[in-house]
Amino acid sequence: MMLHPNSYEPYSSVSFQHKQPTSPHPDSIDDDNKSNTRHREAFLDALMESRPQIITPPVISKPTKSRRWRWRWRPYRHHIMFGLFVLLFLLYCFSNTIAIYFAFFRIKLDNALFDRGWIPCGVLRKQPMLYVQDTQHIQVVWEMNCPKDMTITWHKKNQPEETQVVVDPVILDDRHALYKTTVGPLDRTDDYEYRIEIQRPKRLMAKHSFSWHATTREPIRMAAMADNQFGLRTFVSLLRRIKNVDYLLHAGDAVQNYPSLRQWQTDFVGPLTYFGLGQRMPVIYAHGNHDHDPTYEYHYTRVSPSSDPWFAFSMAGGALRFVVLDSNLDWEQQDTWLKHELASPAFQNAEMRVIVVHVPPFIEYWEPEGWFKKGQSKWGAFVKDRFVPLFEKYGVDLVISGHQHNYERGERNGIHYTIIGGAGGDLDFERVEDWKMYEARSMAFHFVILEFIPPSQQGRPWELAWDTFDLQGNKIDTMKVYSKSRIPVYEIDEPVVDQGAVAGDTIEELTYNDLLDNNPQLEEENMDMDIDIDP
Repeated sequence: MMLHPNSYEPYSSVSFQHKQPTSPHPDSIDDDNKSNTRHREAFLDALMESRPQIITPPVISKPTKSRRWRWRWRPYRHHIMFGLFVLLFLLYCFSNTIAIYFAFFRIKLDNALFDRGWIPCGVLRKQPMLYVQDTQHIQVVWEMNCPKDMTITWHKKNQPEETQVVVDPVILDDRHALYKTTVGPLDRTDDYEYRIEIQRPKRLMAKHSFSWHATTREPIRMAAMADNQFGLRTFVSLLRRIKNVDYLLHAGDAVQNYPSLRQWQTDFVGPLTYFGLGQRMPVIYAHGNHDHDPTYEYHYTRVSPSSDPWFAFSMAGGALRFVVLDSNLDWEQQDTWLKHELASPAFQNAEMRVIVVHVPPFIEYWEPEGWFKKGQSKWGAFVKDRFVPLFEKYGVDLVISGHQHNYERGERNGIHYTIIGGAGGDLDFERVEDWKMYEARSMAFHFVILEFIPPSQQGRPWELAWDTFDLQGNKIDTMKVYSKSRIPVYEIDEPVVDQGAVAGDTIEELTYNDLLDNNPQLEEENMDMDIDIDP
């Protein structure tokens, strides 16, 4: 039997609960396209409604590594931020201590690496140091870890004309090749540049500049200190405070034992050049009893063995005159030279006159047993007995000394006497004399800033502003010294050589190095002490 097309209604293959036509009747296809579309949409809607609802559980994605870290960090973020804040605060509070110990270990480490030969040949072992030699010359001293052909070149900063000198080394041992030469004449106030080079192959090793106040009258600033010896940490702390000065003045005892190459590296040159001071600021240096060289070679602090360890120079067109003496040498030659210098026109025409000598004429603090029982009160007694009358006669303004390890300042017969021996050596607290002349004293480590100020107008005196600071930068003393009007004393009398003066190469018996030469056991004890104090 044939089925009529209109009676056939197929069932959906998806759902048997609802019966829907799969398509409009063929006869109606051409009637209306919109009706066809409508039926199709109705069919699809019914089909979707008849599908069983499958409940799919929510997909929980696995957190990535960054998400996991962020989730773990979030509960502790306040603790972490607080810890960082505390760390930064501690770094700020202890920045000075951290910087001091970093410099300490860096200086010690550099020396150890050089000593063990772990630094390749051709490296500067000691950066250049500048030493005042006279009114128009300075000495430049540096050291390599092996000998090389080297030159030094210098010129005025704004002028192209250069002077170059080939410098031959002095071989101290396998790892110490010393170079020293004189730069000059420095005939006027100016900034000078110098550079040190290896010749073959040509290589620049150091380049620095310094100021020289030969003629122009303008303010001159100096930092002064003495007796740092084996106190490296204290010395480093002191040097960190020194800024904006033109010169350094050291009144002796830079090391504990002059022949020790290691001490010159770690206790003096290393700290000064670590902070960029020795390369740019000429040093006015007076020998102390610990840095007296019995061989008179003076590799690091003197032009040559043939030159005298005492000298004088002028600044600011002759307005300032400095005389540097050696209190180790109780010699007739120094007496004669000093009297001629004090009576010379260069000294008498100066407006400000300064003496630098290691042993003070008037000591008040020392170790009592050594002072009273071991004859140490006689060390440098000639400075008081013979030099002070000359200071008073020829119009000295200021005497700067070290040796006593603390600070004192006073005036006697119109002369200002200062003791600045607090740069690192063990401090002196026990009093052995009372000269009733000192107005200020301090038992703390310290340094001094001197500023020589020219007169603001004609007829006004020069002014010296003297300010003393402790290691924290606190000012502990201050004074003003003004140049005086005085009648020049030009006569040259016979030298004063009373009791105690000697001639020739004889040196005072009770110097530290003579004791070491005569007592090997004492030398061994000193080496042990040095190692323990400076780890």
